[in-house]
Amino acid sequence: MGIQDRDYMKRPPDDESLHPSSTDNKLEEFLSGFLARHPRLFLYVGIGLLALVILAFIMVKISGNRQ
Repeated sequence: MGIQDRDYMKRPPDDESLHPSSTDNKLEEFLSGFLARHPRLFLYVGIGLLALVILAFIMVKISGNRQ
């Protein structure tokens, strides 16, 4: 069996591969793939922001007590 006999060589190309994808489609595919690999990203970002808000609140309280 030669390389010319392979199934993928006989099939016609998909319609999507004929048209170049726009930048928005590429960005959407990248982000959806990234979020599929890291499903808890927003959870970690939210926890980090909450920690920063609490830290800022503590710093304001400490600096407000000094005269």
